[in-house]
Amino acid sequence: TSTKMNRSEFVEHCLKFIEISQELNDTWEIVSTPNCEDYLRAKKLVRKKEKICEQHELIDEISEIEHNDPSGAAVSTMLKDEVYMIEYHVVYSLSYQVPVLYLNVQDSRGKILNLKSAWELLEAIKGFGAEGIYQALTQTQHPILHRPYLCIHPCKTQNIFDSLPSTKQPIVTFLSTYGPLVKLEIDPRYGLR
Repeated sequence: TSTKMNRSEFVEHCLKFIEISQELNDTWEIVSTPNCEDYLRAKKLVRKKEKICEQHELIDEISEIEHNDPSGAAVSTMLKDEVYMIEYHVVYSLSYQVPVLYLNVQDSRGKILNLKSAWELLEAIKGFGAEGIYQALTQTQHPILHRPYLCIHPCKTQNIFDSLPSTKQPIVTFLSTYGPLVKLEIDPRYGLR
């Protein structure tokens, strides 16, 4: 049997989720639109050390930041801290009748990462697998903002709801299941309320 959610139930679950978010001082908010297509939004900063260059030097001693390459030369790796902002949206899918997680990843200059770069930053292949990622985390047009966003395919959400039909907090269940696969950790206290 399939567990579906209508729009009014989605809004009801979102309001409950926002109430808990406020109690926990979390950053989730509800975004209202003129077409009454409200959705949830949260932003998160992620740091990643990125290699900016390697210098090959022929020296006798190697410091802690250097390592050997096969040629016997010392390789000094220069790293920089890069900060990314991930914006998460939970949007209602009318066709699947479930919430859908959309996200966008920007670097510190405000440039939106392409699909492959986002997969790499999110380490998404670990969660979805090398083959499964193409069906699970894809780039599509955001249904409300009409801009490209990454999206966890709605059939994945439907799978959760079908396996847990009696969940009292479907937004929490959904986000705590798929959120960690895209660097979105939900406070466990959401499940206690």
